[in-house]
Amino acid sequence: MTLLSHLARLYQNSTHGRKDSSRDFTIDYEAFLRHAGMADGDARELAEREMISLEKMANGIFCIDRHKRSGLPQRLRLARVGGEAWLFAHVGRISPSQQRSELAEQFSLVAEKTVPDTWQAGWTKWFHELAIAAREGESVQPFRRDDLDGNQVLVRTLSGILHWSSTALIRYASTAICGDSKQLQRLEARLRPALHAITGSDSLETFGILRKPRWVSFHGPLLMRMGESLTDFGIFPAPVMLAETNFTTQTKCITSASICLTVENEDTFHELAATNPGVVLISTSYAGAGVIKMISLLPQHLQFFHFGDLDAAGSDILRDLRAKTNRPIEQLVIPNHKSQERHALRDFDRKTLQRLLATDLPASERCQVIDLIENGMPCDFEQESIALDEVWKALGFAQEIFS
Repeated sequence: MTLLSHLARLYQNSTHGRKDSSRDFTIDYEAFLRHAGMADGDARELAEREMISLEKMANGIFCIDRHKRSGLPQRLRLARVGGEAWLFAHVGRISPSQQRSELAEQFSLVAEKTVPDTWQAGWTKWFHELAIAAREGESVQPFRRDDLDGNQVLVRTLSGILHWSSTALIRYASTAICGDSKQLQRLEARLRPALHAITGSDSLETFGILRKPRWVSFHGPLLMRMGESLTDFGIFPAPVMLAETNFTTQTKCITSASICLTVENEDTFHELAATNPGVVLISTSYAGAGVIKMISLLPQHLQFFHFGDLDAAGSDILRDLRAKTNRPIEQLVIPNHKSQERHALRDFDRKTLQRLLATDLPASERCQVIDLIENGMPCDFEQESIALDEVWKALGFAQEIFS
């Protein structure tokens, strides 16, 4: 049985094991003995006797192909019809065909499972596609062919996420959905592509499951009214952080400022706050829910600027910020700040810039993106390379505030 176990392992990992084939399964005789660790000495003699014995009892299903003249063995052959069933019955394991069938049946049953109406069509379609892929031996990622129980765990977790209807930190949600506070984090790498296939989003945050509270850091002349209560955040010399959940349907933001400046780099944000002449400062890279909520509450008369790095990521962050807030946010341009030295772009940066060109960019930013693609990234692309007084000057504030 040792030899057949080796043969079954090789078969399972072959094209024949992954999908139906119209040909017999064959393997080089010597290569098989080497794989089984029986290519020499007594082990080889015992192996050859066992193979001859198996050939005699297999009635043509398992054969040793021999050279027509010399009679020396060349290949082992397992018949296309009946060979797989014979082999796996002898080693006491489920055959690949049965495995594909059971996996396809699992996906077909899951496709009929009820999830919230918003996601039902996507759920049903995706699992029917997985059932077809399983039968045809194609990829079923993020599920696993040989782990039906583990697949069921992943299905239950997916369903639990789609049914989730409140906001909670990930470990609390994981306990409620999985009965294990760490299971969502363990499964996240597999959950993300599954969620994307069903809903179009691969983020747990889309469903109210948070890694940490959604915060927004801000500074400047801002009053926040909640009902009859009015809080003046302008009196604080340092930036303030608020969780998104502090913004309710009753919240209103009032400001005497005429400008709101979003700042990509957190250290730069804190340095600007120390000399803030009276603008609303908000710290953000790719905007989270807290940032988006605060900007939505700010008065319409504010003029919005974004101060970010002069690289591909900085340009993409501004695009993302505009898209998420639906505000006409201008890029803050610092006059005469342009390095003559350039770094070559990474492939990732180049792809990001090419993607940006396909969006509706202002003419000046389009020129900047083209310049980056053609000439590379400035050596002094980071915000920290720009003096703080130059930032305020670019926004139209007088020199006196820096002295």
